[in-house]
Amino acid sequence: MLLNTLFILLAVFLLGFCIFIHELGHFLAARRRGLKVERFSIGFGPPIVRWERNGVDYRISWIPFGGYVALPQLADMGRLEGGEESEEAGLPPISYADKMIVAVMGAVFNLIFALILSCVLWIIGQDIVVSTEIDRVLEEVVSSDNSVLPGPAFVAGLRPGDRITAIDGDSVDTWRKVERAILTGTGRNEKGEPEVIVEVLREDTPLSFVVNPVLISREASRDIGIIPEGDLHVSGVVTGMPASSAGMMPGDVLHQIEGKPLTSSAILSKILASHEAGPIDLAVLRNGQPVTLSIEPKWVEDAGTKQFGFLYGYLAKTERVHLNPIEQLSFMAETVKRTLYALLHKGSDVKVRNMQGPIGIVDVISIVSHYGPAQVMWLLAFINVNLAILNLLPVPVLDGGHMLFATISKLSGKQLPRRFLEVTQGAFVILFLTFMLYVTFFDLGRIGHRIGFGEDSEPPTAEEALEEPKESGSP
Repeated sequence: MLLNTLFILLAVFLLGFCIFIHELGHFLAARRRGLKVERFSIGFGPPIVRWERNGVDYRISWIPFGGYVALPQLADMGRLEGGEESEEAGLPPISYADKMIVAVMGAVFNLIFALILSCVLWIIGQDIVVSTEIDRVLEEVVSSDNSVLPGPAFVAGLRPGDRITAIDGDSVDTWRKVERAILTGTGRNEKGEPEVIVEVLREDTPLSFVVNPVLISREASRDIGIIPEGDLHVSGVVTGMPASSAGMMPGDVLHQIEGKPLTSSAILSKILASHEAGPIDLAVLRNGQPVTLSIEPKWVEDAGTKQFGFLYGYLAKTERVHLNPIEQLSFMAETVKRTLYALLHKGSDVKVRNMQGPIGIVDVISIVSHYGPAQVMWLLAFINVNLAILNLLPVPVLDGGHMLFATISKLSGKQLPRRFLEVTQGAFVILFLTFMLYVTFFDLGRIGHRIGFGEDSEPPTAEEALEEPKESGSP
């Protein structure tokens, strides 16, 4: 419990540091250009702590949805962001160049930080699933409504050993690109069903398959039922629970259940959940040798469910790679672009509810922290690329909105009315907070589901954490 708390505190600090980096860019640019800086805040609303130095009000505020630097010459956001009115009277106007440079420097600093992290990863390397060769094609998958359906890839004709070369015409050379392409796909057939074109090499022969993905997991995300090389393994055993008493050990490879081969954790989860009474035989491989365990679930009064007491997940075979920073940042930027496109495309199954707010991001950072510094650095770089791109969107209250208003004023030759700016910014602040509350609701649902109100799940890798739910569980 103490260790988990430390990971959560570390995650809060790291997310706050990413926000700090962004606002530091605005702050230093404003100072360099001679603008008045009234306030530097991490978070919105009333301050938790505050101090003043060289005429600047520094604060950490209660609403952890971002941060801001109050620059009355750029945009009077004091009443909206900090709950106080700025003193704009008597301040000289600033040039268009000043406005654009100060507004863009937050994103620039995020990208610089992401570049530094990527350079470190280039040196130390990162473990990822490199091969695009299919190890398992699932004959059955469990859909988001808990129905068992034929595996889409199996039905379409894909087979183990096929090496995926392209999806929907886009070439793929790592497994995470395969997952990203399927997850953010927008294709649909004439019946309105999800559709993806998968190109493979089968014994050096190029083949193309039309596959109809199904929606899986609580996130209702697209999946075609293929798995890279790896094993379904036991990641944890709860002391005093039936699995522990039966002799199950972390690292055991889950092989068979009641004499039938185990193909995926989703199928295992469904079988265990539907088991009514009596022991169930689980065959595991331990150091390559088969061991059969007879486990009878125990009713846990506090949870209101029967439990076996072990965690499991699919552990794919990874390789240590040293991708150069440009490759890393390009992948991250492309992921953000594809996600935004999918959000706006009517053919996609990516919804706003699939996005993560500050609470969800903190949770992801805390669980990825279990995998060590390299995974955390990758995730922080990815978060900073996200912050940079999203803040440059031409939406009021974001940096891109300030740049848009400055450009409109420059082209029209006159300042936009103060009342118009206040009303527009105020309306978008309300929309922004509503959006944050909406995604936070789903963040809390995911966290509650993970820690025991439903299935527990194994921590995802850095790529999986922000791209696709990991197939895992805890009976």
